[in-house]
Parts: sequence; C-alpha cells; structure tokens
Amino acid sequence: MSDVRSAVSPCGHIAEPLQVIRLSIDSADAARRQYPGYRLTRLVGARLELDEKDIERLCDMLGLDLLRPVVGASRPFDYHLRHVIALYELGALFSDEGHAPYHHAIRPTGYDYHRDAVDPHGMELWRADYRAMPDVRQMMAASILWLYRAGKDNVWLRRVPCTWHAAEAIACLRANGAFEDCARLYALYPGW
Repeated sequence: MSDVRSAVSPCGHIAEPLQVIRLSIDSADAARRQYPGYRLTRLVGARLELDEKDIERLCDMLGLDLLRPVVGASRPFDYHLRHVIALYELGALFSDEGHAPYHHAIRPTGYDYHRDAVDPHGMELWRADYRAMPDVRQMMAASILWLYRAGKDNVWLRRVPCTWHAAEAIACLRANGAFEDCARLYALYPGW
C-alpha cells in the first residue's frame, strides 16, 4: 500500500506529470511500463504546463505543504533555490552573477554571458564537476538547469549523464532524502 494520497480531482483527471509522479512513487516499475520514454527532463519541463490547482494536487498527493512560507523569506523560490545549491554543494555549477534581483541572478557557470558564448575552459570545468557528482546531485543540478532553461538544454548538459527515466530519478531522489527539496523547487518555480 502506498503512502501517497490520491491525486484525482473531483472530475477524475490529473495532469500527466502528476500521474507520472504518483505512479513512480507507487511503483517505479509500473511507471516505466506505463510511461516508457518519460524522462526527468520532460517532467521538469512540464512544470510550465501546471497551474495552481495542479500544484495543490501535488501537495495533497505527496502529503506535503510544498508552498509553506519560510519566516523571513519574501521570495520562496529564490530562498529555496539558494538553499538547495548550498545543501547539495552545487556552487561550482551555479553562481550569483548579481545581474538581477532574487533568483534571476543565479546562473550556471561555464558561460560568458557578456559575449553570449560558451567559455570553453569554464564549460570543461562545469562538466567535469558535474560528472564527478553522485546521481542525486546530478539530478538536482540538471533539474535546476531545466528550470533555468524552461525545458531541455543543449549547452551545459551535452555529453554528460542526464537521461534518467522520471521514475528512476524519483526513486533515487527519495532514497537519498532529496525528493522533497526537488518537489519544493518544482512547486515554487515562478519562471526564470
């Protein structure tokens, strides 16, 4: 029996990303069978398709208040993003460029934003640091990057591991105590 609550709305329909999450938590094998090509990148990218009601369903489904306010944090996504970068030691991959307020100042390293071009040496370091990380940290970094890019990325995540099936990623994040942090980023995401 699953500890996850039903995400079915009164009309009986939930958004596909929520179905994938619910099924993945119930059974990663069943989720892989029912959604064979559903990668983590697709799940993260689908965040833009979800509305407030969907996020409420996600909270109910997980039994978590992912939107709970943090005392003193006027910008919850910015606060949580910075917390995740520090907690999962992703500072080599993301830096505060200070070019904009709040989370808009957080950018992936390895890129020259003034020239709008990859910094070859910086990107080499970015990819080496990323590859050296355990899967759970790679998944967190890739998820932040997909949120930053509002979908797939062909700049930073080229030639590095990032093709996890959503169900496998959810299982890994749960096993490593990172699922709630990732789900909170997902729920709080206001766009970049």
